[in-house]
Amino acid sequence: MYDKKENRHRLTNTNTGTYKQWFRMEEQPLVHDASRQHISPIKSGTSFHPLQLLGSPQPRQKKDNESLKMKVLFLSLLLGVICAAQEEEAQPSLSELSGQWRTAYIASSNLGKIKPNGPFRVYLQKLLFDDEQGTIDFYFYVKHKGKWEYKHVTGIKQDDGTFAVDYEGENVFAVTHASRNILVAHNINVDEHGKKTVLTGLFVKVNIEEEGLQKFKELTQEKGIKEKNVVNFIETDD
Repeated sequence: MYDKKENRHRLTNTNTGTYKQWFRMEEQPLVHDASRQHISPIKSGTSFHPLQLLGSPQPRQKKDNESLKMKVLFLSLLLGVICAAQEEEAQPSLSELSGQWRTAYIASSNLGKIKPNGPFRVYLQKLLFDDEQGTIDFYFYVKHKGKWEYKHVTGIKQDDGTFAVDYEGENVFAVTHASRNILVAHNINVDEHGKKTVLTGLFVKVNIEEEGLQKFKELTQEKGIKEKNVVNFIETDD
């Protein structure tokens, strides 16, 4: 059996150095070494947000964010320019629109103008655009007093891109949308009595395309023409 006093003495002597060394460390005040620590010690009882431990963003992060924003802005502008260019390319020049055309729809603020025997119930046959001369030639059929008449009317291009046309009074004609297969246009007519009529039209070469029909509907609504004042020429022959 071990002697309790001797064993206790041995334990005391054996650990004296360690115990005293530890005790001296306890007595020494804590000194903050800024060179060793990246985060300041947090005092007891101080409220803080966990994100405060992360510190403020570094300047490099700010520069990277600004650079990313500039790249996104540049790509957005570039995409807008490309889309605009493609849209311009999709619109052929007026001279390229010359050829055979037929009437699909005509709408009028004055329904009497497009009723049977009305002067604007026209069945278009051909359009000829001359960019050099600045002219447009309309070739169409219209029924007058129950008889079909073949008409040829010329328009003169104005500075604003519209065409001045002398037919059943004074007219201002303009193409608002065109492709190689569809043509959407509007016309303002002031007859000999000074009465103003607004008209819109959809003309096609072969078949009606959904895009063209939608453009015609939008233009007709924009001009304030009621849907009941639209004539479908595909389903009529008078």
